[in-house]
Amino acid sequence: MHCVRTATAAATRPTRHFAIALAFALSIFIGVTPVAAASEVTPVAIDGGDVIAHIRVSADHAAAGHQLGIALDVAVAPGWHIYGEPLPDGEGLTPTSIKFESDLLARQTLNLPKPTPLRFELLNLTYPVYTGSFKAVGNLVLNQKIKPGAYSIPGTFNFQLCNDSLCKPPQAVHFELPIKID
Repeated sequence: MHCVRTATAAATRPTRHFAIALAFALSIFIGVTPVAAASEVTPVAIDGGDVIAHIRVSADHAAAGHQLGIALDVAVAPGWHIYGEPLPDGEGLTPTSIKFESDLLARQTLNLPKPTPLRFELLNLTYPVYTGSFKAVGNLVLNQKIKPGAYSIPGTFNFQLCNDSLCKPPQAVHFELPIKID
């Protein structure tokens, strides 16, 4: 059994080394820190009660002007859903989003997965929703003129939690991502 594990580890080692080398090359040549490296950075927990999210950046330090990957993992309690986009105007529903408001950032993107259509028979309407667990990825581009030092990037996770019979008021849960500028 030990021989099989050793052989398997030896066979996967070149692939792992190639992936690490590729990530390193990408970060040097195009200034992008891949999201895959984010597993080494401690995620920030966002507690919205029946909606829990974890967000992490691909690195806890970077140079001004660099691009960092971000990853968001969301879990919605059973029996509940949160809204996706597009939502009809005038309905007073809040779509799920993450917004960063900081002079540290030049640009931000977060690509949420396509929501699932949910039919509400009593209303004769269908809305885009997220249920269960889902992931989203994107990137943050740091401003070119940031001085070296320790910072945090404030953000807000917006969503509205509903089930088949009621909707709770929209929530805006604030969080901060620590970052060190080299």
